[in-house]
Amino acid sequence: MYNILVTGVGSIIGYGIINSLRKSTIGINIIGVDIYDDAYGKHISDQFIQGVRADSVNYIDFINEIVNLHKIDLIIPGIEQDLYKLWENKNSINTSVVINNDLCIRLSKNKWDTFNFLSGYTINLIPTLYQGSFTDSADVLGLPFLIKPVSSYASKGIEVINNEAEFNAYVQKYTNERVCQKIVGSMESEFTISIFGDGAGKILDYIILRRNLSGEGATKKAIFVEDNDILVYVEQLAGILKPVGPLNIQVRKEAGKVYLLEINPRLSSACSIRTLMGYNEPELCIRYFLLKESIKPAAKIQGTVIRYIADYMYQS
Repeated sequence: MYNILVTGVGSIIGYGIINSLRKSTIGINIIGVDIYDDAYGKHISDQFIQGVRADSVNYIDFINEIVNLHKIDLIIPGIEQDLYKLWENKNSINTSVVINNDLCIRLSKNKWDTFNFLSGYTINLIPTLYQGSFTDSADVLGLPFLIKPVSSYASKGIEVINNEAEFNAYVQKYTNERVCQKIVGSMESEFTISIFGDGAGKILDYIILRRNLSGEGATKKAIFVEDNDILVYVEQLAGILKPVGPLNIQVRKEAGKVYLLEINPRLSSACSIRTLMGYNEPELCIRYFLLKESIKPAAKIQGTVIRYIADYMYQS
């Protein structure tokens, strides 16, 4: 029996990880952590501990106390805040953690750094401007164009700009660094790809989904697809980034070409959806990071997954 610590279990990613782990054939005991005592993940963990925020000065001490007390074999971060803090302090954690390589994590924190880095390679990228004016952006990217914070997740702070008034309103509302991008393809041509990397540029397993997003930025509907153009693109990207373990890649297609939207070096909100389709990332993480097993491609189940709202009642 292995003790697995999952953080952020009140998030759709966190309890999605738990639901996926429950479908694993590996004997595990799940310790869930969340800063909120009423987190849903509390009720589906074997044990629950109310946590502290990742930006707390005693966060790492708190994690190590749990590791030592519960003999944690592996930590799976369920939210970005925990992932970044654990990465920054990876040499101080008293157990194994599902953490990608430094390059993937560093690039994931900054869309402009990602564009600049990948511009040094022969790979399709969406035309992007950093801190551009409305006039420059409209001239180079055309109208409408996208504007987004340099650092964001789950489509937060992304808006379509049709005119200068909208641009000025955005700049007043969001004072942080920004990038402007050409609009490529459409929502109907947007895909999310999960790959599991070996750290040397090889993809050990993968799954491609065409998706629709909810208002919160999470996947609400996903369709299994096979697309050789996308596979060739992510293989090229993996050869450059050399991810270790799970890497979530979001792309769009236009006129038969694939373009990168962003990378996320972690398990994503579609984790539990992928598990229903035969691609259980949390189990892969246990086999790779903890058991040191060789990862072989899993048989995928073709279909469509639709998310719906459910209710859970407990006695307080």
